[in-house]
Amino acid sequence: MVQGVKIEHVCGDPSLPSAADALLRRRIVETALRAIQQPVSAPMLFTPS
Repeated sequence: MVQGVKIEHVCGDPSLPSAADALLRRRIVETALRAIQQPVSAPMLFTPS
């Protein structure tokens, strides 16, 4: 599981300025790409840096 912001805005935060929201979305997607490359045998939480 990749940690998002909120249930209604999983991949972004509309309360942020446009540039900051774009950076947040990019970090979430990059974290998801790293997560799918990891072998997992139990539930794991990946947090965007």
